[in-house]
Amino acid sequence: MTVNIRGSSAVAGRPAGGSLDHLRTLIQALPVPTAPLTFPNRDAALGLALMDLSFRLDHLPRLSEHLTLMDRGHMSRSISVDVDLSVISGRLCDTLMVPGEAAPGGAGKSLWVPVSRYSRRDLAPVVIRDSNGDVVPQLSHRDANRVTAAAFVKLLFMLINAHQDVAAPASPIHQLRHTHQRSRWLIEAAITELLTVGSPVGQRLHTPLDHAVLPEPGTRTGNSRSVRDLALAGLDALFPAAGGDHPMVPFARLLQLATRQFRLVAQLGLDRPRRFLTWEAPLLPAQHRPAPLQTLAKNVLPLNREFVVEYETEIPRSVKAYHLTLEVRQEISVRRFLMSSNVDEEFVEVLAQDLESVARRVQRLGSHHKLLELEMQGIASRLAELGRRRLVDLASYEAYLARLPIPVGVESAPPLRRLTADEVIAALSAGDCSLDVLSAFCAHYAADGLQHLARSGLAGPALLNIANGLRDAQVGRDVTTDNDPREHGAHAHWRRPSVDLSPQSTEPVRAVAYMALADEAPALIESITRMVAGLALMVLGIGTLLSGGLAWLYSAEVAEGFAPEQADAVVAVLLLVPGLLLARLALPSTRSVLGQLHKFQRTLAAASVVVTTALAIAVGTVRSDVEMARLFQLALAVLLLILLCCLCEFYARRAHRSSSVPRSTRVPRWLRDARRATRRTVEPDDFFDARGEV
Repeated sequence: MTVNIRGSSAVAGRPAGGSLDHLRTLIQALPVPTAPLTFPNRDAALGLALMDLSFRLDHLPRLSEHLTLMDRGHMSRSISVDVDLSVISGRLCDTLMVPGEAAPGGAGKSLWVPVSRYSRRDLAPVVIRDSNGDVVPQLSHRDANRVTAAAFVKLLFMLINAHQDVAAPASPIHQLRHTHQRSRWLIEAAITELLTVGSPVGQRLHTPLDHAVLPEPGTRTGNSRSVRDLALAGLDALFPAAGGDHPMVPFARLLQLATRQFRLVAQLGLDRPRRFLTWEAPLLPAQHRPAPLQTLAKNVLPLNREFVVEYETEIPRSVKAYHLTLEVRQEISVRRFLMSSNVDEEFVEVLAQDLESVARRVQRLGSHHKLLELEMQGIASRLAELGRRRLVDLASYEAYLARLPIPVGVESAPPLRRLTADEVIAALSAGDCSLDVLSAFCAHYAADGLQHLARSGLAGPALLNIANGLRDAQVGRDVTTDNDPREHGAHAHWRRPSVDLSPQSTEPVRAVAYMALADEAPALIESITRMVAGLALMVLGIGTLLSGGLAWLYSAEVAEGFAPEQADAVVAVLLLVPGLLLARLALPSTRSVLGQLHKFQRTLAAASVVVTTALAIAVGTVRSDVEMARLFQLALAVLLLILLCCLCEFYARRAHRSSSVPRSTRVPRWLRDARRATRRTVEPDDFFDARGEV
């Protein structure tokens, strides 16, 4: 069956977008099977092992991505990983063993090892190579989907057997397990079909039921409708809280990932436990967010613009080091490059919940002073560690600003606040979780200046203010800066903290890279400025020669003969000189990034040529001396206005380069507050989302 994408469907009245919703849609659309799907136990075990490794990726200690901005709207990515087979347990190795085959080169046995995942929207072939440049064999998508379907069928059977209602004869779970097998076969067939065709994001499946008007249900039992109803009732009994992809239902989350992503599985030999693999990922398209007013301002106002690109991805929690490298054309400079991740965000949320819990129980804990003090000291130690980490991030960011071509260092930083212990407690009680307050709290805690917190103003409703302040300040997000000295490249090295504050978390770390691209000197605006200045001098010189002096610029009287009788030479100069100057300008395509940066500058160059062309037409047609003088004055005034716009570009360029914090919502709020950044945030020109591709 072919499944396409449609915005709406008449199959069900549930909201679209969940993997369980798509499963229900297929249950109502597929023919009822007359026999169960048979999968070997080997395939089910292999599928479960591949899903386990591909979602955790514990065997990848290092991940590197090399980004190349092809043009506006497309980015290529080259991915490199270090693979450590020694961390895979012996039981998993037995399951992942390739039967009856040897590793490349004929030395020993080999394993099927998942090394990445990427979206099903990407159809380009992926070729994996090792450190020697040899192609590494891969498990085909067809075989990967087959073993994954076997794993989900096995998992569904295990969930049914482990359900508390499996022994209750009147329950749908008991009927699925013992008396009504066809309904369970239908669920298994729907899972297999969904894994084969994939599921769209945020939309419904388009099935044959969208094109048919079915009769009303009859009273005969045992028909397909009763089989489908029991299958749907069984799903509701298994997953009662899952209206869609509910976060509390692991089965729904696993099914969503399996139906929206392909697993990249390589065949690696056990003779070399450590491997270095690289491959070219499918081309990543940009997601343009419409901002008409912002686009119009960038294209019309005389302000030097930056082309802002934001890239979002996910880093497996087990990865110890992540390298992100950016490369652009040599005509483009990387003005700002930084990366922010939410590595501590879950810890901050747990800390905020603990603060709220202690605030609710502070009255009951009041009679147990030592217990309350232990709770407060535990909270204080975590607050101090957060302040220390974010202070280290701020120091590295300020060092990065000082290394820029136009340094933005200590002289532009706000003055430091030195707070006493009482002032820190008062600020925290008011919900002020800015970086200077957290840093001062860390210092006082390390100096044993906060030993009796249970008797301070923090023990009470102030804890609620601290919880809200931590969430608002986004202190769970770190900052990693560029360390590449090249102007047309950038590199950020993210390292997992040595002490993981969220040791129980298995969710991947979400990282966002901010890239501000600009046209640095020697830039096109410099050539255009010289061109406009030359055209203004040309008009001034021609007017001075025609009038015999400079009096025509400011005098109301016009000398006779200002309008030449033989105007061919003047017209030729006014037409040829601007054309020659414009031809020497390298104007790129507007589709490229450089073309976007030069869009307003192209407008200035074209406007100056239009002015001289219009003046040439007037010289050939107008015979009045007064009118001719006024036209020369108007043309010179317009050229001077264009020249002023060019000078505004230079001023705006310096203002952009001296800006301390990017104007992006993805830059942590604590960093914007620490640098006193008050300008409003703006949307990026291009946004690349690689969260579905690890």
